[in-house]
Amino acid sequence: YYVAVTKTSSQAITANTMIETTIEKNKYSSYSVYEFGTYPESSVLAGQTKKQFLDMFDTEEAAQAEYPNAELGYRDAHNHFDHLPDREDY
Repeated sequence: YYVAVTKTSSQAITANTMIETTIEKNKYSSYSVYEFGTYPESSVLAGQTKKQFLDMFDTEEAAQAEYPNAELGYRDAHNHFDHLPDREDY
């Protein structure tokens, strides 16, 4: 689906861009909103799913009111790190 984003994030997002957003219950007994995208080529996770925190709400209803197109439920980014070296990075 296509949504117009009303909240700003660290990356510029234009309206009518394909964005997947989730509302997830968190460990603080509140609700976190995440946006999913793809890491850019400049990242060590290039091409993998990027899960970015957007906002937090006390109730599911408040989160849904602010992000009505978001899906309710946990989604894992399923990133893998096997392409990185097995040595310490100092």
